[in-house]
Amino acid sequence: MFRRLRWYGTRGAIVWGHRTAVELSAWSVRKREGHWWLTATPVRADPFASRQRALLFAAPRAGGFWTFPVLELHLGPAAINARLGPPEH
Repeated sequence: MFRRLRWYGTRGAIVWGHRTAVELSAWSVRKREGHWWLTATPVRADPFASRQRALLFAAPRAGGFWTFPVLELHLGPAAINARLGPPEH
């Protein structure tokens, strides 16, 4: 199993059900010492939806999407940091 891993992308979203809570441009997901972390640049955020649970981070990939449950979300005006659960897809 990987101890360290990093993915990058230019499009993604944090979703609540079928609603986009935060639209993302550049993002990075890294696994470090057993934990998954998201760092991203927000394009647009819905303050109400971004405070709800259960949130998912979704990023497009060939044939579908990567999805990770969002365990903690810190939404700033210029950056997002989140602790994620293990990937679901």
